[in-house]
Amino acid sequence: MTENNNSIEFRVIHKRRNRNENNDDPHQCKTIVKIEPHYMQRFGIKEGEIVKISGNTKNTVAMCLPMSDSDLQEIDTREIEVEFLNNPEKKVQHPPKIILYGPVSCNVDILGGWKQTINLSKFPESQIKSESIPEAELVTLATVNIAEKTMPGYHSHLDYSEIMGFVVTNDDRIDIPFQKEWHEKKQQEMWEKENQHPSSDIGTIRGNRSSSHLPSFPKSFQSAIVDVTPEGKPFWKITENTRFEFKDANLAKIFDPYRFTPKKLVNVVSISKQILVDDTEFTIPSLEVYSNMMKLIWYSYQRIKIPESDFTDIRKMNHMNRMMRNEHPRLIITLEDDLGNRYASTNESGGGGGSSGPDPTTMEIISNYSWHSIFSSTLDPKAKEIILTIKEVQWVRQNTTSMNMPPPPPRPSPHMTPIENTLLPKIVIAEGPWTFNVPVHWQKSSSDEAS
Repeated sequence: MTENNNSIEFRVIHKRRNRNENNDDPHQCKTIVKIEPHYMQRFGIKEGEIVKISGNTKNTVAMCLPMSDSDLQEIDTREIEVEFLNNPEKKVQHPPKIILYGPVSCNVDILGGWKQTINLSKFPESQIKSESIPEAELVTLATVNIAEKTMPGYHSHLDYSEIMGFVVTNDDRIDIPFQKEWHEKKQQEMWEKENQHPSSDIGTIRGNRSSSHLPSFPKSFQSAIVDVTPEGKPFWKITENTRFEFKDANLAKIFDPYRFTPKKLVNVVSISKQILVDDTEFTIPSLEVYSNMMKLIWYSYQRIKIPESDFTDIRKMNHMNRMMRNEHPRLIITLEDDLGNRYASTNESGGGGGSSGPDPTTMEIISNYSWHSIFSSTLDPKAKEIILTIKEVQWVRQNTTSMNMPPPPPRPSPHMTPIENTLLPKIVIAEGPWTFNVPVHWQKSSSDEAS
């Protein structure tokens, strides 16, 4: 657990859901977070206080409530086992737990891979009293031209009652349901239109497939908050008096996945570094610099020795192969330049590859992956050097105890997810740092060459 500058690190946890019982949490679709009661007292957080929730690159606000007894019964209280290769005696200090409800989790990027953490901080005392929460008089929502063409009249058929009481801030994404009768009408019109299409037979579709495979009309309008009146507040509360207007905006404003799509390539910084940590070799060839972001390219090559007794046990080897599909290394990287600029890792990364074993000649399973890590924003064009630091290497390793357990029985129809019976993975950490100072060479522009 870390507490810095009034910021407290919490681990995000999730509640179990029983599909056979109507145990939906009334707070599920609200801008609410919950923490354990004794931590509210310890950190001086009052029930209903508005707090700031921060991820790596995105922030939002929420009302903080204590977990109830039923909440505590429906969460997984177990902690993931962590092993430090450099220091086997070292014990990890697990942060307190927090439940993020739907609208909040959509507006913050969770930190730290296996730790799944966010930071919670308090606002000044003058801004946290419920009676002083500023009311949103006018909320400007992002939209696109195509919305009116595909859903004519949608502005007039939004069910704002579902977002009453929301505490919001600028740039929050927001999901507003359509009025039920209007949605059902539009859904029926879409099915009828599908039925009239010469290349389809709605009757056949209904006979051979479930209704979930029929074309569906959106149940809600996905948007983002562009502006709020009165201006200059850290957050606002949506009430029955709040008015709404719509403004055309870039699609990236609404759909966050497009946020880190690379744009113009402006430079490629050659890194050409390689390290061997435990049984895994890491290669970092380059940093791609785009006009809006950076992409660090790296590869991992892991050779895992298998005891002969396990290697000759077909059942264990099959099980190990399945486990290896979910095991992979992760680099915790920081990036800065010689000007003092620090670039945030978005925790968004991609990769491909997998295990190619077992190899009977070496009694090894080989795991070979390609990865990239995203950093924002782009590199300062005046930078002459980057400082790349691998703070630690993490491996997610599945619990090998399950290899000696009988296969699980067939799962019954919708049931309570047995979290307690699911073996948690183990995190193995090799602490660094490994630091590389890499020169940056900028290509001359055509104007520079002409002079």
